[in-house]
Amino acid sequence: MADSKISELTSATSIGVSDLLYVVQSNTSKKVTTGTLFANAANVTFLGNINLDTTVQLLSSPGAIDLKKQITHLSADATGGLLTIPAGTNSQLKIIVMISNAGGTYYISSNIANSGNVIFNNVGDTATLLYTNSKWFVTGGTASIT
Repeated sequence: MADSKISELTSATSIGVSDLLYVVQSNTSKKVTTGTLFANAANVTFLGNINLDTTVQLLSSPGAIDLKKQITHLSADATGGLLTIPAGTNSQLKIIVMISNAGGTYYISSNIANSGNVIFNNVGDTATLLYTNSKWFVTGGTASIT
């Protein structure tokens, strides 16, 4: 494969921190791991549109909030009930929106900072949560906090 063009190589479908990338630096061919390349990505500036995963979790009965999806929609039946949210990863964001309600109330009491409860009573109630210091903190929204 030494004589192959880069455009002719097989595409990788996922990468790990120890995988190598080809770099030309000051007219010299070099290699770099993806871990090194992204190690200092803390101060990245994005321009233009930033698209997040469009897959949305829909909860229509009490259950666990999926942290692999950025957004959870709630559709309460007449009884509502307890929602659970697992521990996240530091600086993770989660957005929850009640999109329909047949009279029930959903509430989250696990892993909420200050032993709080996040309560969704009405269509349009929202909560933006930030996971830090081993708890979820409500950073915005219209859901009730008790």
